[in-house]
Amino acid sequence: MDSQEPDAATRALPLGQGVTEIWGSVRALVADEADLLAAEANVAVRTLVACVIVAVAAAPLHAVLGVAALLAMIAMQIVESGYSWPAALGFAFLTCALSSATLIFALRSLTTQKLFAASRRELRGRA
Repeated sequence: MDSQEPDAATRALPLGQGVTEIWGSVRALVADEADLLAAEANVAVRTLVACVIVAVAAAPLHAVLGVAALLAMIAMQIVESGYSWPAALGFAFLTCALSSATLIFALRSLTTQKLFAASRRELRGRA
């Protein structure tokens, strides 16, 4: 083996080939960082969506439980004042039915209104 000839690992590359390899390495590094950023963003979005879903699901549940607790306290007060359990539960049922009917009628009146009728007329030039 000739001692003056450098082996392939330590031999200097031509300038053009060196720049090409560095550019390829930089592009690969940027691509890897972009993939990592996309993966982290995906995990963050999934976590955010899960949190929003849990919050949206928990809010009505807590509202229903709160109303049920309030009606239970009212029923207990009715029983403690001398009325029977059927009378107290009947009052709780009547309260639920009336509040549900009130909400249904309020929602029906909201859906029959044309919310943007005046805006549409102004946009079309029929003011």
